[in-house]
Amino acid sequence: MSKFQIVLLGIFGFFIIVAVLTFALYRGASSAAATVTVWGSYSSSEFNDFLNTAKLNQDRQLTIRYVAKPETELAEEFTEALAAGVGPDLIILPQAQIWENKNKLIVIPYASISERDFKETFIEEGELFLTSEGAYALPFSVDPMVLYYNRDLLSAAGLAKPLSYWDEIYAAIIDLTKRDAAGNIIQSSIALGETRNIDNAKDTLSLLLLQAGTPITGFIGGELRSLLSSNFDQTIRPADAALDFYTQFANPTKAYYSWNRTLPKAQTSFTSGDSAYYLGFASELYELRGKSPTLNFSVAAVPQSRVSGKTLTFGSLYGVAISRGSRNTAAALEAALYLVSREASAALVQVLILPPARRDLLSARPTDAILPVFYTAALQSRGWLDPDESGTREIFYGLVDDITSGRSRTTEAVNSASRELDSIISK
Repeated sequence: MSKFQIVLLGIFGFFIIVAVLTFALYRGASSAAATVTVWGSYSSSEFNDFLNTAKLNQDRQLTIRYVAKPETELAEEFTEALAAGVGPDLIILPQAQIWENKNKLIVIPYASISERDFKETFIEEGELFLTSEGAYALPFSVDPMVLYYNRDLLSAAGLAKPLSYWDEIYAAIIDLTKRDAAGNIIQSSIALGETRNIDNAKDTLSLLLLQAGTPITGFIGGELRSLLSSNFDQTIRPADAALDFYTQFANPTKAYYSWNRTLPKAQTSFTSGDSAYYLGFASELYELRGKSPTLNFSVAAVPQSRVSGKTLTFGSLYGVAISRGSRNTAAALEAALYLVSREASAALVQVLILPPARRDLLSARPTDAILPVFYTAALQSRGWLDPDESGTREIFYGLVDDITSGRSRTTEAVNSASRELDSIISK
């Protein structure tokens, strides 16, 4: 262990003692005026609009100060700030970064919000934040994966509605994929099978793995472990089935070949009118409209598996967590509860145009053409405990590349990926 790591662990240990003592003395809202610093990857304009809409800073006893950080740099800067003793009071992290940063967070005890209240208040994906003692974070917002589709291309092919189940994609590929005289793909049904030119490849693989029946990671004997190689009493391992399905669309020898790595990025292909479908997030709606204002497209739920018996999508969930570097954990807790309250969440919906992470708000459906799809997807959102967001992305990409290149059979590639995932977890 390096000298820096020893010093860093000592600092974290000190923060733990201070946090425990502070929570022990906490009996409600802070009695003195306090300023709580929040870090997150939302833009300053978005978050300040949210604070103003929710009127959160009108309480003179509690002022919230927001600092925007690029999402790719957020975790690293958080670690450095804690080591220097200048960390924020609260941090808003994507679910994929919660587990790897858990030792830098103070668990919100069930005395502050009970497990029952948590589960009744927030969407089911939020339960990934729960521990035996409390919650690592409180669900702040959710960005579910949905299916965007080109209405003109579907109409031209005589298709009255978008995909509802994955097995419908085979007929759709025949109707929607077009090639030139040399056999090159000039119009694709959907971007599946590759990684580098598919914007949401890791998230799409997560979706298919979860739908197939594997939670990807889970607890064995109280320790987080990879479950990719588990068969869950099924004849074909869920991970094998998901990868076989995904990779077939990039295999030129397969009947349903419809995508390859020489094509443009998946989102670009869709906004250019050269793909019928695009698996993207709710937050991409306005980006898609901005890139192609004349594109005639709409949105639907992601296709489902007929055999799984579950209806779900992948959700990018964000949680507000208390930093171990907070000097006023009572005020930080008060601010965290404030930020996820019904009133604040309703204001956040207005600013981000995304569904809330609260069940009570999701029960009141909007009346426009698109938001109801987002609201339903929010309730169906699921995720997994990701031990290292960038490391697992490379594992997933390597897994697909091994199969599509012919270096490994699916079973061998999944076994190797599972071992790599366990290696990351054990670091």
